[in-house]
Amino acid sequence: MPDIVKIILDTAGQKGHGSFLYLEQGRSVTIGRHTHMNRDVLAIYNQLVSKRHCCLHRVHQEVFIEDLGSKNGTELNGQRLIPHRRYPVSPGDRLTLVNGLVRLQVEFDGDLEETREYSVSELLEREVQLYDHLQSIQIGTEQVTLSKKEYLLFKLLHSRLNHFVTKEEIMKQVWPERCVENAELVGIDEVNSLIYRTNKKLGSNFVIKSVYKKGVYMKREGSFAELDASNA
Repeated sequence: MPDIVKIILDTAGQKGHGSFLYLEQGRSVTIGRHTHMNRDVLAIYNQLVSKRHCCLHRVHQEVFIEDLGSKNGTELNGQRLIPHRRYPVSPGDRLTLVNGLVRLQVEFDGDLEETREYSVSELLEREVQLYDHLQSIQIGTEQVTLSKKEYLLFKLLHSRLNHFVTKEEIMKQVWPERCVENAELVGIDEVNSLIYRTNKKLGSNFVIKSVYKKGVYMKREGSFAELDASNA
């Protein structure tokens, strides 16, 4: 088993542009439906996916898939998994959720196109890690500390990287305490100010842009943005 294992979510209409992460030795990642409370999962925006749908484990030099008792199932090469049992994943295996509606793509370093032009150290350099308890993000060796609202904005936009998010959705995710009856409404100026402050702190790593009548989106900047695009 190679050193680098990349997990990519390919959802309907977003093939090649879903969320992804690198699964390190001895670590596990849970995949599930996005909710306001479910912050420790690789999120899928689909109501047919369970809140904690399945889990990928990296044990020693092997990767295993485990269904966590999901309502609509997890499939390995077309066969539905028995819940709470671990199955080994090999290069070329096909992992799907909800009868093929969502694909989990597991790429080992020999499969990654970028390894033909970029070294493993460069792959790790562009890795992004989010730390909820610190309200900070780490991009390679660089750590960026954000305010609570800045962190919530970044986390939302990073989960939908290169895809539009409406300002109304930002208001609900970042200011949930003000989306209740009799609370002071969140103004567009507050949203724009938050975007401006977050942009400044992200520096040359990411950029957040607003497009009239479409919403807000975030993308990678610099050489790593091209590297991400080549993997799409």
